Amino acid sequence: MRAGGIGCKSDFLGALLLAAALFCLIPERGSAQILTAGQGFGGLKWGDTVEEALRIHPDLRFEGYRLVREKEAPFQAYVRERAANRIDGVRFDSLEYWFRGNRLLEIRAVMQSRIGPRTLVTQAERSYDVLAGRIRKAYGLPGTQTVKYVSQYLAVVKETTWAARGVNIRLKYNGADRGDVDRLTLEMEKTGGAP
Repeated sequence: MRAGGIGCKSDFLGALLLAAALFCLIPERGSAQILTAGQGFGGLKWGDTVEEALRIHPDLRFEGYRLVREKEAPFQAYVRERAANRIDGVRFDSLEYWFRGNRLLEIRAVMQSRIGPRTLVTQAERSYDVLAGRIRKAYGLPGTQTVKYVSQYLAVVKETTWAARGVNIRLKYNGADRGDVDRLTLEMEKTGGAP
């Protein structure tokens, strides 16, 4: 009788431990895609070749070269504009995949929205706040965070950066200082060269 009771307790304890382990494996709602985005957007992974990217996304188009640092080879930039470019539920106007040495090393997503007569917070500014919160949950506290007001129109510029788990992340919002268009940019860069 006693042995059966111990077996029941250990089975119950084992089931509890298994449930707790499975619960830990389920990513938090909202942060899961940012975690996978650190491995590439849209099915691509860090280090994928241009050929692999074109096979996965035939709509990629060569945009040109991007020179980031003077003494390093330029990046080749490929763009997706017409696809459903969503990152964590936020729709971007375009995604740029940057390759160096035929390896994917950087990704850049851009969104532009308009300020209207009844718009207090634009889609781009709202998306900045949403993504900043989700990246913070996935990568922890940011390395830097700034908010500035520039120009005669008092346009806000917000920028937050993270450096964690082999990825540099930069999230930037530029309010409309001339006209009525603002801009959100998300950049993720693989650190340490090609995987």
